[in-house]
Amino acid sequence: MTPRKFSRKLVCFLSAATGFLLAAAWVLHAVFTSTSSTAAIGLIFVPFYGLGGAILGCAVAYAGFALSDAFAGRKPWYSAPVLFSGLLAAAAALFGSALLQQREALAVASDPRATPEMLAEISASWIPLWRRNVDIALMKNPAAPAALLAAVVEDGRDGYLVSLAGAHPNTPLPVLEKIAAGPLGYERMGGLATHPRITPAMVERLANVSRGDFQYDVEYKLYQTYVLAALLRNPAISQQAFDRIAARESPEYFLALAVLRSPRASCSQVARAGSTGGEVLHTTALSELKRRGC
Repeated sequence: MTPRKFSRKLVCFLSAATGFLLAAAWVLHAVFTSTSSTAAIGLIFVPFYGLGGAILGCAVAYAGFALSDAFAGRKPWYSAPVLFSGLLAAAAALFGSALLQQREALAVASDPRATPEMLAEISASWIPLWRRNVDIALMKNPAAPAALLAAVVEDGRDGYLVSLAGAHPNTPLPVLEKIAAGPLGYERMGGLATHPRITPAMVERLANVSRGDFQYDVEYKLYQTYVLAALLRNPAISQQAFDRIAARESPEYFLALAVLRSPRASCSQVARAGSTGGEVLHTTALSELKRRGC
């Protein structure tokens, strides 16, 4: 093997290793910074994304060598390796352009100084890469117009976006009622449970659930964690509604924790919540009872 071939193989190997590490690091960053309860599933895809990154890194090195050979006169410009390099460069340029467009749209969508007209324009624009990140930023923007929030709820395909609309102060009451009347689910209803203008009818709809309303047990547990616990923390609900939720049998850990941490809970409710879980919850309840002088 000539020194040139050896050095090129070494560069290709190092490029592939770099691509693998960068792709794996990107997946790990996405998993550990995500707020989704199912984000940990993304760890399964680390090897697959790493393999894709390794292939891409090797392809970039190969294309670079092909172009250098073409410029040096060792390969004709119409040869397959050089043409492949040209296609790869064109794809990289398109990707870079789309990424720049996405970053600009995300900057506007995240800017609290943006006007409702600007946000509506971003919402109507075509964004080829990571469109959902822009939509999430739009829903979180305090200037999001009511029409945009209503459109997301009307579409209804993305439960998390509906939840963000349900938590937004600009969402009209009829739209909140539409969310409450929709399918039950922790991801869809979590935002509505925190809304300061939630009505008693909405609270009744969200709180009046049982295991039979959910297909899987884990869905019911997550609903208690993200919706019922959020209702308990919402000062807009009545004491009667609070007492009814606090009296549920076998509450999940975070629902019981929300009870004993609430200033609205009585000493008996704190004691009962502490008795429904393990040692950590029991110890927390004893500490809370002592703090209150119960």
